[in-house]
Amino acid sequence: MTRKIIIIILFILLMQYSYGQIIDRYGFNVGASYSTQLWNFKLFPIDWDIEYKFGVMTFLSCEKFFGKFGLRVEIGYLQKGFCDTRELIFLDGGAVSPKNKNVILHDLALNIGLKVTPFKFEYSPYILIGVRGDYLISYKDIVFEEPISELEFGKYKSTIDDFTKLNFGGLLGVGIDIKEMFYFEVEYNPNFTKSIDDEGLSIKDNCFGVKFGININKLIK
Repeated sequence: MTRKIIIIILFILLMQYSYGQIIDRYGFNVGASYSTQLWNFKLFPIDWDIEYKFGVMTFLSCEKFFGKFGLRVEIGYLQKGFCDTRELIFLDGGAVSPKNKNVILHDLALNIGLKVTPFKFEYSPYILIGVRGDYLISYKDIVFEEPISELEFGKYKSTIDDFTKLNFGGLLGVGIDIKEMFYFEVEYNPNFTKSIDDEGLSIKDNCFGVKFGININKLIK
């Protein structure tokens, strides 16, 4: 934790003294993701009943403005995945419930967006259109425990291990700037690429998000 605090402080100082004349705003945001995956079984029509799950996300951000238009770049951490609460059915008819219900994908993400602010007020609405690239750095699987042996195994491990780690998608958002110091934003991130795309199965992410941001240089100015 101490190391993370030091890194954040160094980042703030670097942005303040080295890039103060180039970047108009910089800071960070935190929020919640709401994600699932779209599974398409190509050979047989299967209704794969998985649901959306909540996660967390946090980004460092910077912005440069050219009148009503701005360029925003963000880098940070994003949780994606899905929820699956179904029991595992054995050949003898027995069933066991999962020990946890969510597949959690831990992603490092980079956002690049065009920000359009039609009107400049103390509370200024804006739209954001851009792209996101995210890289899967690790994951947490849904785990079952075999009743007799008490051995644990992951439900989706063999599939997730075959995922393409780097994916790209769109980024669409609407938000409001509050006195240039804070902002609140809702976003949608449809994926262009797929985690898996073979003869029998294709999988891609679908993710929504809400976040609250602080422009540090405007706050401490």
